[in-house]
Amino acid sequence: MCSQEASSSLSYSLEIHQWYKIMLELHDIPDPDSLLPGVRIAWWGWLLTVISIITLAWLARRKLARTSGVIPTDSTSYLACQIELNASREKLTSLSLAEVATRCSLALRTYLHVNLDEQALYETHDEFLLRPEALQRLPRGARDHLEPFLSKLAQCKYGPSGTDPAESAKLIDDSLRILHGLESTRGREIQ
Repeated sequence: MCSQEASSSLSYSLEIHQWYKIMLELHDIPDPDSLLPGVRIAWWGWLLTVISIITLAWLARRKLARTSGVIPTDSTSYLACQIELNASREKLTSLSLAEVATRCSLALRTYLHVNLDEQALYETHDEFLLRPEALQRLPRGARDHLEPFLSKLAQCKYGPSGTDPAESAKLIDDSLRILHGLESTRGREIQ
C-alpha cells in the first residue's frame, strides 16, 4: 500500500512538474499599444473643431460687415420710418401718449438697426444707454440730439399717460426732425 501511495504521490509530483514546465514555456500576451496606429481623435473632437472654425468665420464676417460703414443708397428705411411716423399722426386722438412714444421709439430704433446695424431695437432703454459702443458710428452732434430724445420717449412710454394730442404731435414732429438729421449724417456710396 505504501508503494501505491508512493507511486501515486510520484505521479502527482510528475504532473505538477509538467504543469510547471508548461507554465514556464508560456509567455505573456504582448501589449497591443505598439500594434495600434497613433492617437485617434474622437468624432466629437472633429465636430468641435469644425464648429469652432465656422463660428470664427461668422464672427469675422460680422465684424467686417459692421466696420464697413457705407450703406447702399437704395435703403428705403428712411421713407418707411417717415411713413410710419406720419401714420401715427393720423391716429393722435385715439392713441395715448405712451403708445405714440412707443411708435416713435420703434421707428427710430428700426432706422438705427437697418442703417447702422445698431442693436438698440433689441435692448431696453437702460441697456442701450449703458452700452459703451452705442451710437459710435454717428457724429457727436447727432448723438447729442438722439440720446436725450430717446430718454424723453422712455419717460413718456413708461410714465403715467393719457391722450394728449398736442404733446403726441410734438413727439412725432421731434421724431421726424431727429430722423431727418440721422438720414443727413448717413454715409453714402459713391458710384
